[in-house]
Amino acid sequence: MMNVLASWISTIYAVLAVAPFITFILLWFLVFMFLRDKKMTTRLTMDVTTLFLLGSVSLMWNQLFHTNFGFWLIALVLLIAFGIIGGYQTHLKGKTELLKVSRVVWRLSFLGLSALYILLFFLHIGKNYIFST
Repeated sequence: MMNVLASWISTIYAVLAVAPFITFILLWFLVFMFLRDKKMTTRLTMDVTTLFLLGSVSLMWNQLFHTNFGFWLIALVLLIAFGIIGGYQTHLKGKTELLKVSRVVWRLSFLGLSALYILLFFLHIGKNYIFST
C-alpha cells in the first residue's frame, strides 16, 4: 500500500515538475478560484512552484554536467543565502525572525531557480543542437 502511494506521489511530482511554468499558471488559476486574492494567490503559488523548480533545475543540472550534485548544490546555496540574510537581519534588528528569513530565501529561490531553469533549458537545446551528430 505504501509503495503504491509513494509511486503515485512521485509520478504526480514528476509530471508537475516537467514544466513548472505551466504548473505555476494552472495552480494560480486554481488557487485564485478559492482565495479571490491576487497577492496571496501569487505568493502561495510561487511557494508551491519552487518545490517543482527545485527538482526540475537539479535534474537539468545533473543531466547537463553529468553529475549527481545538482540538488545538493542548490541546497547549499539556499543555506548560504539563509545565513547571509539571517546575519543581516540580526545586524539590523538585533534578533533573527526565522520565519521571515525563510520566506525571503524561499521566494528569492523562486526567482533564481526560474532564471536558472530558463538558462539550463536553452543550454540543453544548444547542447543537443551542437552535438546532434
